[in-house]
Amino acid sequence: MSSNVKYLQVKNLVLCALFAALITIGTYIKIPTPLLPLTFQTLFVVLSGLVLGKKYGAISVCVYVLAGLIGLPVFTGSALNPTFGYIIGFIPGSWLAGFIAEKFKPCFKIFTLGAVAGIIIIYAFGIPYYYFMSKFYLSNEIGAKTLLIYFVLMPMPGDIFKSILAGLIASRLKIMRG
Repeated sequence: MSSNVKYLQVKNLVLCALFAALITIGTYIKIPTPLLPLTFQTLFVVLSGLVLGKKYGAISVCVYVLAGLIGLPVFTGSALNPTFGYIIGFIPGSWLAGFIAEKFKPCFKIFTLGAVAGIIIIYAFGIPYYYFMSKFYLSNEIGAKTLLIYFVLMPMPGDIFKSILAGLIASRLKIMRG
């Protein structure tokens, strides 16, 4: 194997570890807002896909999820927590953001679209998981209206903001990297 290939492999692994750490840090950064506290976990999840691409973005999120599953304090709660479905959705969310970033000409609009698509996938995993865990594990049935209000409408402004921020950061990083 040539030294250039080894360098790229090491570089990609280091970037995966960096993004796993950033996702962890983003979990604990909480900015109070009138509706819900704003965390930066999902920002770094979609940014991992936008910057690293679908493969390495998803790998970085897998590292984060596995670290939490073995007991490291990278995310709050456990797999039995009703919000764990969002964490499961981080992997395909990062992958989809990376897929869109790779498939189309890289620019702010494409990166923002990729981030929005990634967050929609996170919702698609998180909301049903929350519903089923609440109903069958916690014996606390939650209605569709409540799910819509608390798990779509309330976090939406923050997630739109994070998608735009991810688009800006990714477009700047791609310009710097060439």
